[in-house]
Amino acid sequence: MGYGGQFAMGKHHADNVRKTDGLVLKGVFDVDPARRDAAKTEQPDVVVYDTFEALLDSADIELVVLITPHDTHAPLSIAASNAGKHVLTEKVMCLNVAECDAMIAAAKKTGKCLSVYQNRRLDGDYLTVKKQIESGTLGNLFSIESSVNGYWFPAGWRGVKKSGGGMLYDWGAHLTDQLVQLMLPARPVSVYANFHYGGHDVDVETQTTVSIRFDNGVMAQIDVGCVSWLTRPRWLVRGEKAAVLMPDWETCTLRGMLNGSEQQMSIPVEASAWERFYPALSAHLNDGAPLPVDPTEVRIALSVIDAAFESGRTGRSVEIAP
Repeated sequence: MGYGGQFAMGKHHADNVRKTDGLVLKGVFDVDPARRDAAKTEQPDVVVYDTFEALLDSADIELVVLITPHDTHAPLSIAASNAGKHVLTEKVMCLNVAECDAMIAAAKKTGKCLSVYQNRRLDGDYLTVKKQIESGTLGNLFSIESSVNGYWFPAGWRGVKKSGGGMLYDWGAHLTDQLVQLMLPARPVSVYANFHYGGHDVDVETQTTVSIRFDNGVMAQIDVGCVSWLTRPRWLVRGEKAAVLMPDWETCTLRGMLNGSEQQMSIPVEASAWERFYPALSAHLNDGAPLPVDPTEVRIALSVIDAAFESGRTGRSVEIAP
């Protein structure tokens, strides 16, 4: 288990493993000696390995959880799969579709699980929007806008291009995945993206706007950045009968033709449910339940990210192959 320090994600994952029936925290490894020392303090009853290879060689380790910089996910995941381990990666799963395909192939070859910690599928704001769409209240959808913006410095490796930093791999990976989940079985068919570099002393994009056309006619847009002093709404979802506006994470307004008349009302925001992820993963590993996150669906989101980077380079819309 990698023991990433940013946002205390190493401890977050370790604590969730401990709380989950059917899973036992057995070991930790990190390349940073300081993080290994932190693991020894915070997880005193587990083995802290000196090398990743030693962790993979251990018969006690059946599931490897990767909480590491984005550019390391693919090689570490493939190595773990080849060693006969189940793998869970933090998001973003990897840097591109080619890496994703190699990760899926390695897991398939050894017959082991591969999943991704797309925990924002369990955010209350997303669950609220999903519920309204699935209820049919909005009618025929034609537009979804999703944004996470603000002003902050992308600290650590998140501000380093070679490590897979940048807004599209960070918040963009979550928002793209959420859109794919809302639209399935519809698929993205074309992407146009704009990138802004500046505002902070980093070599990654600090603002990205990606427009995505789906084959069901819906036009979606994600907008992510860390240089915005004022922000766009978290969600604006429009259908022919009604629309949902979430200006922030805690407030939701529904307006449209409801029960035969034009109405506007506040909608309760669903509770977030991150705590459901690890029990669902345990149920898959121990009881054969469905994976909580299917990597082939994450691949669809990665195809959007690939196309967005290409669009940013060329200044043109990019088609996505079926």
